Amino acid sequence: MGTTLLKENLPKEIYKKSKKLNKEQVSQVLDFIEFLELKKKKGLRKNPLIDFITAEADSEMTLNSVREQLSSIKGNLSDTIIKGREERV
Repeated sequence: MGTTLLKENLPKEIYKKSKKLNKEQVSQVLDFIEFLELKKKKGLRKNPLIDFITAEADSEMTLNSVREQLSSIKGNLSDTIIKGREERV
C-alpha cells in the first residue's frame, strides 16, 4: 500500500475502497479473507501432488513440446485413453 494507515483507520479505509468494487470483486475479496482466516487457524497443509510436480517436473518442457508429443497420437485422444484402460483390465 502506498500510504501508512493507523490500525484504527484500516477498517474504514477497507470499507471505502470496497465501495468502488463490483459484486464479483467484492466476492473475491471475501474469499481471500476467508482463505486468510483458514490459513491462520490451520496453517496450510502441504499438497503432495504439488510437491511431486515441483520436484519431478522437467523445467525444459514447454507447451509446444507437449503439443508435439500429443499430436503424434493417431485418432481421437479419448479413444486412445479408453483403449489403454481396456488393455490394462
